[in-house]
Amino acid sequence: MSYKWKVLIVAIGGTFMMMLDSTIVNIALPHILAVFGDTIDKEQFVTSAYLLAMAASAPLAKFLMTRFGVKRIFIGAEIGFLLGSMFCGISWSTDSLILFRIIQGFSSGVLMPLAMTLIFTNVPPEERGTTMGFFGAPMVLAPAIGVTLGGYLVEYWSWRWCFYVNLPIVFVAVIISIVWLRDTSKTADLPLDLKGFILAAAGFSTLLYALTYAPSWGWGDARTLGFFATSLISLTAWTIVELQAKTPLLELRVFKFRGYSLGTLMNFVATLGLFSAMLLLPLFLQSVRGMDAFQAGLLMVPQAVGVMAGSVVGGRVYDKSGARPPVILGLLMASYATWRLSALDITTPDSTFAMIITLRGIGIGLVMMPVMTFTLAEVPLALVSAASTISNVLRSVFGGLSTAIFASLLHHYQQTNLAVLAQTATPDSGDTLKVLSTAQVALQKMGMSLQEAHQGAIALLYQLTALKAAILAFDRVFAFGAVILGIGIVPALLLHSDSKAKEKIKDAAAIE
Repeated sequence: MSYKWKVLIVAIGGTFMMMLDSTIVNIALPHILAVFGDTIDKEQFVTSAYLLAMAASAPLAKFLMTRFGVKRIFIGAEIGFLLGSMFCGISWSTDSLILFRIIQGFSSGVLMPLAMTLIFTNVPPEERGTTMGFFGAPMVLAPAIGVTLGGYLVEYWSWRWCFYVNLPIVFVAVIISIVWLRDTSKTADLPLDLKGFILAAAGFSTLLYALTYAPSWGWGDARTLGFFATSLISLTAWTIVELQAKTPLLELRVFKFRGYSLGTLMNFVATLGLFSAMLLLPLFLQSVRGMDAFQAGLLMVPQAVGVMAGSVVGGRVYDKSGARPPVILGLLMASYATWRLSALDITTPDSTFAMIITLRGIGIGLVMMPVMTFTLAEVPLALVSAASTISNVLRSVFGGLSTAIFASLLHHYQQTNLAVLAQTATPDSGDTLKVLSTAQVALQKMGMSLQEAHQGAIALLYQLTALKAAILAFDRVFAFGAVILGIGIVPALLLHSDSKAKEKIKDAAAIE
């Protein structure tokens, strides 16, 4: 087996469980909360602590791989994730679980930029698109598996197995990394940009924290504004420090490459499009269709399979024709399919739903991997580690921003729709009287008294009104997601053709 394929297997092995863990734990959180008897705020902090640790450690990836070598840090991060998972499984309280989730998150924040650097520095330029497609396919399948597997483990085993399931796979990944990875050059005397690290960790962590809680706190809440202000001040100071530092923590000058900046914009569009359904579809299936987490996870599998197929095909097309063709086709497909989701209701057949999300998944796959490959290919090879680190930090921010936007829109539309529908559901309305009368008669036949049946009919009417408001809210948010994906076609037209991409590769090699 050639070394490039060994690198690909190592990269997938080191990051697959990290992606799986991101969703499998979310399924287990309500059960963990019930076992430990803590508040919902503590439950949310189990998730946010993981995200904040990732945001804090990700900027360190470039320094660590340069200072100590990629192999040593990659294996160290895998071991850190392994230990964090083990201790999460044996945690005895929510506070101890939060501590061990921080260990998991800190290790995860370093793994993804290391994996992408491994691929880009060991795979020939003309094969990077295909290789990134194979790398991305399991990454997008992992969250879908996590939802399904998490529901099964919680239902039939124990929430602790949501962490224990990581152990054998990550252990094998560590062994493979030790055996297969080659040592890389190190810069032993490279100083740590401590000021830059503190400012970056503070800025990105407070930004993600604000984005996580803004939908529940309110965008105008003093706490939300305070964290946003802290983030703005920290990141502004960090930018100034990095541009003046001789050995910056992150090389922000990569943004002077037009293609890298364009790729970053396209990454934002792709992330926004992906999260619009990754967040909303399971919520729709559970809150509107009444499915449990396991059933919803199974119905979401076709989208993950579609993304896998799109990633592999998109990578191959990228190697032959550049990023523009697969990205534009993918945006068209994803936008159309997301628009079709705006017509969902409780009567939509599962087969129709599966076809729509499969098409959407293929479109997202055609966009994501070519865009990620294009973005890193636009900088000299010597700057790939810095560029991949920045890209992964920003992807976390984009994910948090996308989640906050769609959660806030959904809440806003639900409240607005409920208020409008409540005005039409008046006692003197013919439709309202018909529903109340039918429900009241049915409840009386079930043995209720007249008064009990009347109260039950009113409660049922409210539930139906709230359900209708929720369906309309989901429809509007999906329509918004479709428009965003459609708008993304405009910057996609600026992506390089095949010939320009090859010229860029030659330029990068010349600079190197």
